[in-house]
Amino acid sequence: MKNIKSIILILLIAVGILFYINPLLKKTSTVVETAEIKTEVLTGTNFFKGSWAELLKKAKKENKLVFVDLYFTGCAPCAQMDAKVFPNKEVSTILNNQFISFKTDIFKEEIGKKLSMKYAVTGFPTFLFLTSNGKILDISSGFHSTEELIAILSSTQKKATEKIYKKYSPILDLEYPEFYKAAYIDGKRNVSFETVDNYLKKQKDLGDEIPFVIIAGLGANGIYADYIIENASQLAKDYSRMQIRNLIIKIIGKYAKTYGKKENQETFSNALEKVKPIFTEQEWLKFEKIFQSNFKKHNT
Repeated sequence: MKNIKSIILILLIAVGILFYINPLLKKTSTVVETAEIKTEVLTGTNFFKGSWAELLKKAKKENKLVFVDLYFTGCAPCAQMDAKVFPNKEVSTILNNQFISFKTDIFKEEIGKKLSMKYAVTGFPTFLFLTSNGKILDISSGFHSTEELIAILSSTQKKATEKIYKKYSPILDLEYPEFYKAAYIDGKRNVSFETVDNYLKKQKDLGDEIPFVIIAGLGANGIYADYIIENASQLAKDYSRMQIRNLIIKIIGKYAKTYGKKENQETFSNALEKVKPIFTEQEWLKFEKIFQSNFKKHNT
């Protein structure tokens, strides 16, 4: 009889323990589920919210590089980067572990306007890769696939290790002429060639930072377009291949019209030979056809 009572007692205790533990199991499950949800929410590139000074301070403290996404609302390639590339696990892992990432709207935010002005930004999105001291490692623009962006990030890290910097000064606010500041800060971009020319012809070296960004940011025309073509390789090394490539595309478009109407194939072809090294092999296959097509269009 005692054995039966003992068995019943043990069963009652066991049932009681199960009733006690079950709610804890449910709570533990909820915590795990909540943690998983938080992880999913946090999966993707984390963009720093704060001032430019705070951004550089954080990067220096954590011994990381800086990645900047210059965008604007309504920019389709910008939206594609947000939807397809920045959420990618491999991309976000590199950016979150090795960089402090930062996004700024170039029309709505003061820092966005200043960065666009400093680096003569004309295409979007534009990506800046910097050290925590504000030294530029590279500049790129346009939509990049995950593979392309990962390759650029890797190249940037190598440049940082080897201390290969672009010519840009790490100082954000330089003494730009008023017409250039108004173009970027106030959106008054209809600057006459005469205004630009009056400033540039007084400069000792067009390859210095301020003359260069004025040429690049406000559109190279006349002798200044010729200067870019003649010095494309050095300027690409000094300021970034992508930046010079984009500028060349615009200039060659103007050349195609000018020399096409004059039926001057030789001069046009010579210009193409000078800028060809700035393009990757794949890019050249695409753009040479476009350049020649535009030339023929104006040649008829």
